[in-house]
Amino acid sequence: MGKLSKKDIEEMREFCSLGCEYSGTEEVVSEIVYETLESMDKLGMKTAMRTADEIGLVDGKEFATLDDFVRIFWEKAVEKILDIVETQ
Repeated sequence: MGKLSKKDIEEMREFCSLGCEYSGTEEVVSEIVYETLESMDKLGMKTAMRTADEIGLVDGKEFATLDDFVRIFWEKAVEKILDIVETQ
C-alpha cells in the first residue's frame, strides 16, 4: 500500500467524524456502546438496561454522561489513529 495523500487523510477524518451523515459513524459508535453495555450485563454488571445518556461520570460537582465520554474518546482515538496512518 502506498502512502496516503493529505486529501485521503482528510476524507478519512471526515468519514470517521461523528457529524458525518453519509458514513453513519454516530450510529456505528452508538451500536458499539450498546453492545459493550450488553456485554457488561452478561458479566454481571447491570448497565445494559440503561442507555449511554443515563450512565454518568462524576468528578466532584462535574457530571458527564457516558455518551459525552464516548464522543470525546472517539474523536481523540480517530485523530491518533489517523496521525499514525498519515506518517506511515
